[in-house]
Amino acid sequence: MKPSVESLREEAQARLAAASEPARGVLHVVHGHGGGTEHHARALIDASRSVYRHYLVVAVGESWQVEEHGGGGAVRTFDFCRQPDETWPAFIGGLCATLRIGLIHLHNISGARDGLIEALATLGLPYGYTAHDLSFACPTILFLGADGRYCFEQTDAAVCGACLRAQPTFAHIDIEAWRARHRALLAGAAFVIAPSRWVASALERYFPGLSIDVIAHAAPGVWAMGSGESVPASTPVAREGPALPGDGVPTVAVLGAVGPDKGARQLERMAQIVRTEGFAVRFVLIGYMDVQHGPWQSEDAVLTVHGRYDPRDLPALLAHYRVQLVAFPSAGPETFSFTLSETWAAGLPVIVPPFGALAERVAGTGAGWLWNEAEWRDEAAMLARILELVGAANAEALVAAAACARGMPQPTLVEMAGRTLALYDRTSAVTPAASRLRQTLPGRLLSRFTPARVRKALRSRVR
Repeated sequence: MKPSVESLREEAQARLAAASEPARGVLHVVHGHGGGTEHHARALIDASRSVYRHYLVVAVGESWQVEEHGGGGAVRTFDFCRQPDETWPAFIGGLCATLRIGLIHLHNISGARDGLIEALATLGLPYGYTAHDLSFACPTILFLGADGRYCFEQTDAAVCGACLRAQPTFAHIDIEAWRARHRALLAGAAFVIAPSRWVASALERYFPGLSIDVIAHAAPGVWAMGSGESVPASTPVAREGPALPGDGVPTVAVLGAVGPDKGARQLERMAQIVRTEGFAVRFVLIGYMDVQHGPWQSEDAVLTVHGRYDPRDLPALLAHYRVQLVAFPSAGPETFSFTLSETWAAGLPVIVPPFGALAERVAGTGAGWLWNEAEWRDEAAMLARILELVGAANAEALVAAAACARGMPQPTLVEMAGRTLALYDRTSAVTPAASRLRQTLPGRLLSRFTPARVRKALRSRVR
């Protein structure tokens, strides 16, 4: 079957873009779960597409969706698959040779961990890593034990091994081998970025000797609301939620996609205590829960689930639900928290756990409060602190905290991109072009993908 004129033209344009647009090409690797990791990568691409050629890879096993982001904002999409007789170095090396990639930026490797580790150890292509989570140190990602609670960064391999064996999902993992593989990967990285000082210190506990640059993520609420970005059309978004009774009962919000790690069970238990004790407070989840995607509201209106939302709608939604305080009942530590940035951009104070990036960002700002460890471990105590904060006696302090939240300086996209691109430039300067990709692999010549393979992978182009 002969290729169509359109496919020939698109394939030729893709090769022309790789050859004629900015000489320096970056391949961003993310998982297939979307969320803050992908949002950050896309924001970085948008901020620097005139300086670097960017390709975003959603790596899921042997199937890689590759987006080519052109300087004018156009996106061309390919679906490349590793062939049965193709080694991982040959696949990833061929992809990089085809797209003229000079640097790989790893954001999350969970979708193709083994292949990426094997290829990067073989190819000699420079790469860097941004730690969006702590999965390199612990496969549970958030240092959660069998009880679902944070272990406060246990480093003893024997203790960690027993913890993993108690969790069926992770029982097969040898924690010492796990950390050794990622230690080698990090040791070979041209740069390592942490979005908070807490992440940097946690990485250093498990992987001593790393040189880590702390670069805060740009505030997504500010960026999204000002850039025209919207939730994909395929994602249902609720812009009008259930009404709350107009009885003056204070409302506390929780934001985002909330599963067990983000405090779904804690939220449910606090709502049940309110219901049982008759306390005067309501909870609204602006987002969705693992067991309730919303829109939904309990009969007594103690708990409301709004459903998915567009970040640009958040200020209006917070006003709609008359929210006075936003709570983060997370079971484990956050590495940065986009929703905290969104909350402050909307001018509301917060209450957060006493650890991780949330505690780092909130402590001493006047724009929120921290539960202490005893409160965090007990939902009744968590709730008691919330009731104190939204009570009439604390009204002035709540207003003052909201004013501090509105005035909180937010990391800008320009600042974030500028510091990251400086690392790209430094890497390019010390990596001679001739050594960026070894020309041969064991047993075969490394080569670009054929035009037919590129045409077959081509899916679409969106302007």
